[in-house]
Amino acid sequence: MDWKKYLNYRDIRFWLILLALVRLYAITLPPLEHQHPWRQTDGLMIARNFVEVDANIMYPRVDIAGDKTGITGSEFPLLNYLIYVVSTVFGYQHWYGRLIVLIVSTFGSFYFYKAIRLHFNESVAFNATLLLTCSFWFSYSRKIFPDCFSAALCLMALYFVLSYLEDGKPHRLVLYLILGSLGCLAKISSTLLLSVLIIPIGFMAYNNVRKIWVVAASVVILISTVGWYFIWVPYLNETYGYGDHFTSGCPLFSMGWEEIKANYKGVLRSLYIIPMKYAGFVVFIGSLIYVLWKRLWIVFALFIIPYVCFLVIILKTGKSVMIDQYYVLCAIPCIAFVAGYGLSQIRNKWIMYILLLVVIGENLGDQIYDFRFHKMNAPFANLENIVDTYSGRDDLFVINSAPHCPTVMYFAHRRGWTVMPDKLRDPVFLDEVRSKGCKFVLVVKEMFRENFDVTLDLPMLYESDAFRIYALTDSAQPASK
Repeated sequence: MDWKKYLNYRDIRFWLILLALVRLYAITLPPLEHQHPWRQTDGLMIARNFVEVDANIMYPRVDIAGDKTGITGSEFPLLNYLIYVVSTVFGYQHWYGRLIVLIVSTFGSFYFYKAIRLHFNESVAFNATLLLTCSFWFSYSRKIFPDCFSAALCLMALYFVLSYLEDGKPHRLVLYLILGSLGCLAKISSTLLLSVLIIPIGFMAYNNVRKIWVVAASVVILISTVGWYFIWVPYLNETYGYGDHFTSGCPLFSMGWEEIKANYKGVLRSLYIIPMKYAGFVVFIGSLIYVLWKRLWIVFALFIIPYVCFLVIILKTGKSVMIDQYYVLCAIPCIAFVAGYGLSQIRNKWIMYILLLVVIGENLGDQIYDFRFHKMNAPFANLENIVDTYSGRDDLFVINSAPHCPTVMYFAHRRGWTVMPDKLRDPVFLDEVRSKGCKFVLVVKEMFRENFDVTLDLPMLYESDAFRIYALTDSAQPASK
């Protein structure tokens, strides 16, 4: 193997490998960083239950469904299942998910580069790929949830289908079908990345037979995605009686629009500042103006088609894009493409490189904090050892955490209910969960979230600065003082 080509700073592989190595820093840390530990632990619950309960990929299950089985509708659990597969060889560890996402997203960036190279020059592909990799993707491409993972699979699929249209090699079509199906199943919003195929299929002079095969493969991808999300997911929720956060909080389009209008500043910031920060936004806007001024309609279409699809998704989710900022990840490739194209048109290459470095520097500097524990989350890392002292693995817990928020339950390695603090003050509710087999109450104290602290008139088994554990039944005795 000729390693010299990987050490050439003009080769995109050099930068992709370097940035992947940087993101290996603290890769084994549990998902307790500042941004979205709940979303990561939700997926890890499913992966751990594949290991410990049932490995049927069609029946993902979580631990926050009370006394129910926990089987629930979710995104197709491909990432979770890959964690399970690795765990069967090496034993379960949460950080396998980080590593899998990092590897797949790095390959996704590389195939994004290759897809652009098919129709544009090296400079456009190089700039766009660096912008994508160093954008909001940088930290999220090592988080344990499916957004970057699925988008990367779709970017790979996009390269192979474009290559198939060029040379007609059947294996490329097969790879498009497989990768596109898996990417769209893993996260339905990633389908917008494949929407750019409207251009080559409808407006470019490719072989008509190849176009027909691409349309046929795309229909299969669409059917599999619709089948999972709109048939199988509702079936799981109705049959097993638990609809996870995946199916909650999705307003009608009219409601979403009202939420956006009421919170337009935050929504706009999430749409235009979060992806590539302020310098990147300036470069993107300047590039978009240039594209329109020069009437580069193909370049504009490659941006606007997936971006309009993305805006439709945002109209459906409403203000959620401000809270769950990862929604924007699937739109960053088309933003990065336009920005990379604009930079490549600057005749003075030093100016181009300086602007590229400014954008990259601001993005990396803004995200490096996410490579460590958030200080308010750090005590969760030892929670399982604490609850093991007072309870068995099969004991049910009720925890004062937001509904559908699994982080505390995941680190306790228990099953049960997650409820708002006021619910724990309701004796009717406590009697109800006690009748369903709940034995313990775990209180996360107010140092973690304002007004979360709850003092109960129950035998207290444990107390620290972070937690209290109460016995809800007579089966456990308070710890001696």
